Amino acid sequence: MNGEKQKWKEFGEWLVNHYGFANMQIESCTITITYYFDSKRRHDADNYTPKNLFDSFTSSGLLVDDDFNHMQSLTIKGDYCKENPRTEICIEY
Repeated sequence: MNGEKQKWKEFGEWLVNHYGFANMQIESCTITITYYFDSKRRHDADNYTPKNLFDSFTSSGLLVDDDFNHMQSLTIKGDYCKENPRTEICIEY
Protein backbone atom coordinates (compact mmCIF):
# COMPACT_ATOMS: atom_id res chain seq x y z
CA MET A 1 0.00 0.00 0.00
CA ASN A 2 2.83 2.42 0.77
CA GLY A 3 4.18 1.90 -2.74
CA GLU A 4 0.86 2.90 -4.29
CA LYS A 5 0.54 5.90 -1.98
CA GLN A 6 4.04 7.05 -3.01
CA LYS A 7 3.21 6.65 -6.72
CA TRP A 8 0.08 8.83 -6.32
CA LYS A 9 2.06 11.42 -4.37
CA GLU A 10 4.73 11.57 -7.06
CA PHE A 11 2.13 11.77 -9.82
CA GLY A 12 0.26 14.57 -8.05
CA GLU A 13 3.44 16.54 -7.48
CA TRP A 14 4.39 16.10 -11.14
CA LEU A 15 0.90 17.23 -12.21
CA VAL A 16 1.02 20.37 -10.05
CA ASN A 17 4.49 21.25 -11.35
CA HIS A 18 3.56 20.45 -14.96
CA TYR A 19 0.74 22.99 -14.90
CA GLY A 20 2.79 25.59 -13.02
CA PHE A 21 0.73 25.54 -9.80
CA ALA A 22 3.51 24.67 -7.34
CA ASN A 23 3.87 26.91 -4.30
CA MET A 24 0.60 28.79 -4.86
CA GLN A 25 -0.12 28.29 -1.14
CA ILE A 26 -3.92 28.43 -1.54
CA GLU A 27 -5.29 29.11 1.93
CA SER A 28 -9.03 28.74 1.33
CA CYS A 29 -10.80 26.79 -1.40
CA THR A 30 -13.55 24.47 -2.48
CA ILE A 31 -12.69 21.50 -4.67
CA THR A 32 -14.88 19.61 -7.11
CA ILE A 33 -13.62 16.41 -8.73
CA THR A 34 -15.58 15.00 -11.65
CA TYR A 35 -14.79 11.54 -12.97
CA TYR A 36 -15.96 10.95 -16.54
CA PHE A 37 -16.25 7.21 -17.15
CA ASP A 38 -16.22 5.43 -20.52
CA SER A 39 -19.15 3.20 -19.54
CA LYS A 40 -22.45 3.58 -17.72
CA ARG A 41 -21.76 0.68 -15.39
CA ARG A 42 -22.07 1.28 -11.67
CA HIS A 43 -19.20 3.12 -9.94
CA ASP A 44 -19.05 3.50 -6.14
CA ALA A 45 -18.16 7.06 -5.10
CA ASP A 46 -16.19 5.93 -2.05
CA ASN A 47 -13.77 4.04 -4.32
CA TYR A 48 -12.67 7.35 -5.83
CA THR A 49 -11.70 9.35 -2.77
CA PRO A 50 -8.62 11.43 -3.62
CA LYS A 51 -6.70 11.27 -0.33
CA ASN A 52 -3.28 10.50 -1.81
CA LEU A 53 -3.73 13.16 -4.45
CA PHE A 54 -4.53 15.78 -1.79
CA ASP A 55 -1.38 14.86 0.10
CA SER A 56 0.60 15.76 -3.02
CA PHE A 57 -1.29 19.06 -3.39
CA THR A 58 -0.04 19.96 0.09
CA SER A 59 3.54 18.68 -0.35
CA SER A 60 3.89 20.56 -3.67
CA GLY A 61 2.71 23.79 -2.08
CA LEU A 62 -0.47 24.11 -4.16
CA LEU A 63 -2.55 24.03 -0.95
CA VAL A 64 -1.42 25.26 2.45
CA ASP A 65 -3.11 22.17 3.94
CA ASP A 66 -5.93 19.79 3.09
CA ASP A 67 -7.73 20.19 6.41
CA PHE A 68 -11.17 21.76 6.94
CA ASN A 69 -9.60 25.09 7.92
CA HIS A 70 -8.29 25.43 4.36
CA MET A 71 -10.69 23.31 2.29
CA GLN A 72 -14.25 24.41 2.89
CA SER A 73 -15.82 21.63 0.83
CA LEU A 74 -15.05 18.67 -1.40
CA THR A 75 -17.50 17.43 -4.01
CA ILE A 76 -17.00 14.17 -5.90
CA LYS A 77 -19.10 13.62 -9.02
CA GLY A 78 -19.38 10.89 -11.62
CA ASP A 79 -20.49 11.27 -15.22
CA TYR A 80 -20.32 9.46 -18.54
CA CYS A 81 -18.21 10.37 -21.58
CA LYS A 82 -17.42 7.42 -23.82
CA GLU A 83 -15.31 9.48 -26.23
CA ASN A 84 -13.12 11.15 -23.61
CA PRO A 85 -12.97 9.47 -20.18
CA ARG A 86 -11.06 11.71 -17.79
CA THR A 87 -10.84 13.29 -14.37
CA GLU A 88 -11.36 17.02 -13.93
CA ILE A 89 -10.32 18.83 -10.76
CA CYS A 90 -11.74 22.29 -10.15
CA ILE A 91 -10.21 24.33 -7.32
CA GLU A 92 -12.06 27.55 -6.54
CA TYR A 93 -10.21 29.97 -4.31
